[in-house]
Amino acid sequence: MRPRGNTQEDYLIRMIKQAAEVLRRLRQRLAGGSGSPEEIRRDAAVAADMLLGAQSSVLAMLDPLSAVTLVGHPDVVHLWAALLDVQAGATGSDDVAANRLRSRAQALREAAATLWGTPS
Repeated sequence: MRPRGNTQEDYLIRMIKQAAEVLRRLRQRLAGGSGSPEEIRRDAAVAADMLLGAQSSVLAMLDPLSAVTLVGHPDVVHLWAALLDVQAGATGSDDVAANRLRSRAQALREAAATLWGTPS
């Protein structure tokens, strides 16, 4: 991970906190059945796009190790993976889509563990 300036680090911390709060709310909605699955999937995708920024669409196409390397921060990767898990949980009867999302989330976690070790 390359060194960041204070302003960039502050921005990253804010984005991580915001995404974590969105994730918390989405998990509550998913568990409590409030909101449609489509809204939850959409909100999780929007939160992931916000978290990943302009690179979001490119990161989605890359292999996990390349994507994780470009993201450059384990907390961002783990939030991204958690948001994919929420999307998978809200897919309803579409097992293929849910499995694809869960597999991507797990592959991102494994790539992060390869780069940075297992999270504490």
